[in-house]
Amino acid sequence: MQNIWLYLYFPNLQLDALLQQNPEANIHSQAYVILDEQSNQICQLNHAAYLAGIRLEMGLGTAAMLSGDLQVIAYQPEITKSRLNDIAQSLYLVTSDISFFDKNGLLLRVHNMLNLYGNLSAYWQVVQQQLSLQQVRFHYATGHSPLAARLLAITAWDQVTDNEDTIKKAIHNTALQHTDLTPKAVEKLQRVGVHTIQALLKIPLADIAKRFDMEVATYIGRLTAQITHPVSFFHPKKSFERYIELLYDIENIQVLQAPLEQLLQSLQQFLKARDLLTQTLVFTLRQRDEKSIELTIHSQQGEYLAKSWAVLISLKLENITLSAPVFAIRLIAENTYIRTPDKSDLFAGKQGRLSRLQLISLLQAKLGEEAVSTPALSNDYRPEQAIQHAKPLAKPIQPLQLYPLRPSFLLTPAQRLQEKVSIAYGPERIETGWWDAKPITRDYFIARNQLGRWYWVFKTPEGDWYLHGVFS
Repeated sequence: MQNIWLYLYFPNLQLDALLQQNPEANIHSQAYVILDEQSNQICQLNHAAYLAGIRLEMGLGTAAMLSGDLQVIAYQPEITKSRLNDIAQSLYLVTSDISFFDKNGLLLRVHNMLNLYGNLSAYWQVVQQQLSLQQVRFHYATGHSPLAARLLAITAWDQVTDNEDTIKKAIHNTALQHTDLTPKAVEKLQRVGVHTIQALLKIPLADIAKRFDMEVATYIGRLTAQITHPVSFFHPKKSFERYIELLYDIENIQVLQAPLEQLLQSLQQFLKARDLLTQTLVFTLRQRDEKSIELTIHSQQGEYLAKSWAVLISLKLENITLSAPVFAIRLIAENTYIRTPDKSDLFAGKQGRLSRLQLISLLQAKLGEEAVSTPALSNDYRPEQAIQHAKPLAKPIQPLQLYPLRPSFLLTPAQRLQEKVSIAYGPERIETGWWDAKPITRDYFIARNQLGRWYWVFKTPEGDWYLHGVFS
């Protein structure tokens, strides 16, 4: 089978990310550019900026003269890298071999997927459907070598074909400026009348190696597949990470929920496509000129639905006060696991809308993790020490001894007995606690008052009677 490669070129990933994260922004009608501050050149621009005459690699001064209301955003490589990773994660669901071939492009090995999809057209249709979910602009092309596919994609050829003659014709007509050759090598070739790939290919590869730099010979060899091009393929992680930068600073917690929900929707798509759940989300709110705020949200049950996480984070935000405007948000979900179907008893009665785990998660988000606990028995004969507070759903550390005839409700502290009662059971002597300076010596009885209520009472060595518990 002949090798076929597909290259996807994304020239405006940072602008596309801003548009997706800020759909209310007027980014289509107003001129926006991304500025590489190191070179002071435009590296990304939208259609409105293009219509104003702004071009790639143009200086900021020239661009500002062409558009009076030009919006300039600093280039941030981590945003482009993050979005490219998201696109690769999405494409991995339909194609196996993906390579980060360049900082703004993905290389896909196609020929080993055709047995699955039948033909190139069916494969491309599936890839297009997956790309449409990402809401990004891109150019594409196929070639019989990685460099051929990339060369045609960055020139916006936008064709998917395995016809060798069609691909060769398109490559031959390409100017040397679009290749990966250095400007010095291109200038040297142009001096001898070589301006296109076709003119360069007329020179034998051995002569190219002798007359020009080895870089030119290597490039032509890889372009024509005479030399194998080394490619390392992408292996997706089960963790989710997304970073977004806002077009404007947000000072209100309520307004902040909109971009947070967009992040949760992306998380839901990621987890649902892989049938995964996660129990912990970590949000980092980056504040302008202030320390970042980190929010950790737990779900005891494990969730993937955005609406379930949105409830938890809204409760968490109620306890947060912003000291400065937020300009960026990062979401990380590292610990994911395979979702297993919920199991329930066929004869179980109607249950509430919330499970026990979901209720615990809501209480922890609202009150804080330390405020939520569960009563647990401890191996201590003293009634005040027999029940302790533990983490929700925590397993007992040691085997527990259950005591007979104990009330479920204890008075804290015990109150003096003020009414006449009749003894029904007892005494039960409890004399312990010498090791922690809280000793007790008591004789406990089960008694009944005149109204028929059952009490748990005790008598001290001094002869005083106390009411300690009431039976339900």
